[in-house]
Amino acid sequence: MVTRRQLLRMGGTAALGISGAVALAACGETQVVTKEVPVDRVVVKEVEVEKIVTQQVEKVVTQEVEKVVEREVPVEKVVEVEKVVEVPVEKVVEKVVTKEVQKVVEKVVQVEKMAERPRAVLRFAHDHSSGLRGKQMQWALDRFAQVRPDIAVKFEPQNHMFQDSFGIQLAGGTQAECALLDGGFFHQWVDKGGFVQINSYLDKHQDWNPRNYGMWPDQHTINFANKHPIPWNDGITGPSFGLPFQAGMNGVLYNYTLFEAAGIEQPSAGNWGILTDFLDAARALTDPENDQYGFRSSSSMWGFWAGWGRALADGNEELLYYDENASRMTIFDDGAHRAHDFVVNAIWDEGISNKLEDSKFLSGEFSDPFSAGKMGVANFGSAGNYVVRIAGRFDWGINVQPEGPRGEAPIHTSQQPHLVTNAAESNGVMEQAVDMLVFFAGPEVQERAAIDRGFVPVNLEVHAGPAMQVAPPQGHNHITRILTGRNDHQHWQSAHPSWWEWFDGWRKGSDRSFIGEVTPEEGREALLAASNNILENQHDAWVDYKNWAGTLTS
Repeated sequence: MVTRRQLLRMGGTAALGISGAVALAACGETQVVTKEVPVDRVVVKEVEVEKIVTQQVEKVVTQEVEKVVEREVPVEKVVEVEKVVEVPVEKVVEKVVTKEVQKVVEKVVQVEKMAERPRAVLRFAHDHSSGLRGKQMQWALDRFAQVRPDIAVKFEPQNHMFQDSFGIQLAGGTQAECALLDGGFFHQWVDKGGFVQINSYLDKHQDWNPRNYGMWPDQHTINFANKHPIPWNDGITGPSFGLPFQAGMNGVLYNYTLFEAAGIEQPSAGNWGILTDFLDAARALTDPENDQYGFRSSSSMWGFWAGWGRALADGNEELLYYDENASRMTIFDDGAHRAHDFVVNAIWDEGISNKLEDSKFLSGEFSDPFSAGKMGVANFGSAGNYVVRIAGRFDWGINVQPEGPRGEAPIHTSQQPHLVTNAAESNGVMEQAVDMLVFFAGPEVQERAAIDRGFVPVNLEVHAGPAMQVAPPQGHNHITRILTGRNDHQHWQSAHPSWWEWFDGWRKGSDRSFIGEVTPEEGREALLAASNNILENQHDAWVDYKNWAGTLTS
């Protein structure tokens, strides 16, 4: 048997080659040194090698950082090279034992930063909970949550009967901090402390510029704007208790497919007189056998005949619904009653407009008679639902208003604001409430409204942008042209503490003429009697309210 000393004497060079390779590898290099020893005969060498096991232990250091940083600490690197060199022995059994190496890696791991917890909760009462408006509202809420994660908004759906339900909440102190309401409701409650003035908060807000908005007086402001001109394009003025959000107007829709079939040219300025060209077209468009009518009837004052009456008046085209002192109704003065006669007689004498009771039958599955293709002309407040319902079944668009002797008829515009209630002040969230209202009135949300077309935007930057200029429908930019091109718009004259009572009075007073029970003249007499009675009985309350409002500053 050969002893280890003999082996070392005979194969020392080979042993050096193996250990030297290991030493070099330990220094970060890989080098193999081999020395062969000549022998007289070939001997098979068996080398028993154990499985190399490398244990890797990670040491994790957790930090909250803004970006990921990974760093690996250099550690000992072991490279083992096995080369069998024959030596002149009978049998050599060499046991190579692998060294277990503990690899320590220091790793910096990013922990995603937790979302900022809301520091304020706002209840938001609203009726934009379905359809196009619901879709647009969900988009706006999601976007606001991204922009202001510190404000949690609790959306509370409400119906159109808010003048009852929200009034009960105000009386009981259970109301939301912000709500979509209207001017009539606002003036009923503001002097009782239901709403909070926000001018001082707006003055400090970097995103607020009152000149970026159309002016709908007395909707969320107090102006007592009961005479012309209405400075619609000059921006918002007066004590403000909220901000504008959604608008509507009495635009006119035209079914161009029916116009073409009847051989009628599309309306244009200078050839669309209410009592001439427009009347002739309505007659030509009417086809009773196919339940088709020249224009869709409406008992709504703002929809047709109030603006048309101002166009047909003998000398005072600046008529509003009631006079400057809120003492009597003036909308039929100076010959303006002709438009009311025209619309009622179109139903019962001419037969060129449908009976109100037939509206549901004519609508069929399309929700309204115009979308069903049964009307040549109809009024509208916004275009989005028509886009969805018509869906390209016929050519249609928005165009000029019918004209009186002085040109295109003035329009009625309306606007529903977001108002800030006294709950925002009680709960210490006034700044957050104003921030939310500025965002919803701002260009991002209002441009989304222009795209979805669930309502008319209130932001003048959006009206000047591309979203309002494109179809469908054809002529969508007429909305912007009409709104921003003149300052003689009608509005609801909401600065009255009994506005809703007045509104219901004249509306109910006029319905009988539209259903054929009385003549147009008798209908007007009933309307005027109901309206003037309310204005007279509530005049002292109006004076007291105006005196109270005079103490406010803006």
